[in-house]
Amino acid sequence: MANLIPLLFQKRHVLPKGKMPMRVAPGSQMEAFKHALTSDIGFGVCMIDDNKSSHYSQIGTRVTVEDFDTSKNDGALIVTLYAHENFCIKSLEQHQDGAIFAEFKSLPLWPETKIANDQQLLADKLQIMFDKYPELAGLHQNKEFNNLSWLCQRWLEILPVPAQEKQALINTPNCLNTCDYLMSMMLDPH
Repeated sequence: MANLIPLLFQKRHVLPKGKMPMRVAPGSQMEAFKHALTSDIGFGVCMIDDNKSSHYSQIGTRVTVEDFDTSKNDGALIVTLYAHENFCIKSLEQHQDGAIFAEFKSLPLWPETKIANDQQLLADKLQIMFDKYPELAGLHQNKEFNNLSWLCQRWLEILPVPAQEKQALINTPNCLNTCDYLMSMMLDPH
């Protein structure tokens, strides 16, 4: 039997050990969300390419719901997601109710990597970001500023990196390519 997971599509990405608030709109998103609530493994969040709204990324993230509320503006559901692992989409199928499911293969988690002195800039700047945006900091009760993998994943969630580049960085066995990419951005911001 195939590994099937209901999918929701977003312009943002959440990565392992990360949290993200997400608006669930009525329609096919709500149908997928209903399936997700009955699933033992949660559901998948898949990033939509920034330039092509009909093009989705091949790598998604398996998430579960930590909390939810209703929007006072339009009654949409606002859920807080916790990310467990990344996966690669092998195929898609759409059910009659509009919900989309993916056959998927789990990808290994990046190993925890102790931060080196020359990488401290990533931790320092993320702390500045958390100080400036307390709602972002509030999503992460267990901050792992000494774990380079955790730092790199948080930066990939919040920086406006093009979807294709983000997918290439995520699809590596560890955080070292992402660290190099982020450090080059921070050391030479032009």
